[in-house]
Amino acid sequence: MSLRRYGILIKSYLKEVKPIKYSKLTIDGDLMDYLLEEEKYLCKFADVVRLYLKDTYPEPKTHEFIVMAKYNQMIDSMVEEFVRSEITKIV
Repeated sequence: MSLRRYGILIKSYLKEVKPIKYSKLTIDGDLMDYLLEEEKYLCKFADVVRLYLKDTYPEPKTHEFIVMAKYNQMIDSMVEEFVRSEITKIV
C-alpha cells in the first residue's frame, strides 16, 4: 500500500520536526505502518471537519461554476489548515 497526501505530509513533518522519532520508526521497520495508520485517522478527521465546515458555511444557492469553485476551494483550504494543525498534535 502506498501513501497518499496526508501520509506524505506526516512523513515530511516527522523528517523536519521529529527526526529522532522518524529515525527510530525507520530503524524498527515501523515507519510505513505508522504513516498508514495516522493517514487513515487524518482522512476520517478531514471528513468530519469538512462536514462541520459545510454545515457552518452552507453552499451558495447557485450553480455558477466560479462561485461553486471558490466555495469548494475555501472549504478545502480550511480543511487543510485543520489537518496540518492536527498533524502537529498527533505526531
